[in-house]
Amino acid sequence: MRWNASDFERLDPKLFRSFLAVVRTQSFSQAAFAASLTQGAISQQVAKLEDRLNAQLFVRQGNRVITTMAGRMLSEYAEAYMDHAAIFLEQLNEEFESLRGVVHYAMPESCVHAPHFGWLLEKRKTYPELTIKIELKPTADVIQSLLASDVDFGFINRSVELSSVQAYPFCIEEYVLVCSKDCQLRTAPLSLDELLALPMILYSGMTENLNIWIASNFGEIDPISSIALRTVGHFNDMRGVLAMVAGDLGITVLPKHVAASSIETGQIRILDFQCNIRDFLNRPAMQQIWIVRLKERRMPARVKRVIRWFLEMHTELQPIPEEFVCD
Repeated sequence: MRWNASDFERLDPKLFRSFLAVVRTQSFSQAAFAASLTQGAISQQVAKLEDRLNAQLFVRQGNRVITTMAGRMLSEYAEAYMDHAAIFLEQLNEEFESLRGVVHYAMPESCVHAPHFGWLLEKRKTYPELTIKIELKPTADVIQSLLASDVDFGFINRSVELSSVQAYPFCIEEYVLVCSKDCQLRTAPLSLDELLALPMILYSGMTENLNIWIASNFGEIDPISSIALRTVGHFNDMRGVLAMVAGDLGITVLPKHVAASSIETGQIRILDFQCNIRDFLNRPAMQQIWIVRLKERRMPARVKRVIRWFLEMHTELQPIPEEFVCD
């Protein structure tokens, strides 16, 4: 008998599970147990395959069931079919999953004021069943949330030396010293001592940003703490910080993009150096922003999709990593 492709249409893949159970166990009774069926059901399903193929798939040899040549050929086909079906269903489920569900991440508050956040919201409109859950935290707390698996990923403004964490460069953030338009200071202080004597407004993560500014402009590498500052105000919201600065309560260091709108409207201004008192003065205070995730934690397709959206915003820093190319 000569077979062609149309003959395979008569094969019912639902029968493969029982057939492969017999191949693996070499026993109809053990196959029935493995497939959670009765022995009679196993025998009927194998008989259907033999009838449709017009070939004997098994022969009995004592207490064992031996697979024939036709049976071995069918088992290779059935195994491949089941493997491909499993892969297809996994990919299908991943893609379906990517369209709905929660993506939970943490970031410093300054990220809310960056254009990237608006771009994310625009992207998300394509997937109305995708829920974005965001927590605002300083970098240290973002890392702790990540290590505790409380979030899918996070944004941090310093590099992290942890073998369990995978980091991707996202963008560069610049920090500026700002004051009100009515501030009596005309230029930035020329020494660290002068800076520490000035009234400072604090917020979560401010000292980290201040230390970046100090290192860039004064060359100081030993970080200072809030204890060393002359603190005149503290706010846990950037809008409140901007209002305090605009009200001439004190000065602070902010990410430039956070202060941009208030600078444009003239409410606050940047305190710059007017002369190079040292070679290292007048260098922009820059810091790399990173996206971080746990290396060993499985990323659902929806999480990979959102991270990829962010990475696509700055492909000049690196090509899209392979794990985000396909979801």
